[in-house]
Amino acid sequence: MSNGAPVVDCEADFLSDIGTRFMIPLLPCGTGAPPNSRINPEVDVNGETPVVATQLAGTIRTAELRSRVTTFDRDHLRITGAIDILIGIA
Repeated sequence: MSNGAPVVDCEADFLSDIGTRFMIPLLPCGTGAPPNSRINPEVDVNGETPVVATQLAGTIRTAELRSRVTTFDRDHLRITGAIDILIGIA
């Protein structure tokens, strides 16, 4: 993001032409609201363990994105599950 905060890009790559991306911010453990393990999974990012703040999800313009730091392939089910719980389909 433009402020340098890390995010999880949750949008399908084939939608790259729409100019925005659906993102979930990553917050350091212990900041923000108390985490709910069902919607705030912890993930590993280069040896650190931030919380996926699913309830703060939103969109940003692709121009605001910086470089990719890692992938969350191993956390895919936990992250999509958190989104499903947040929007009420799980």
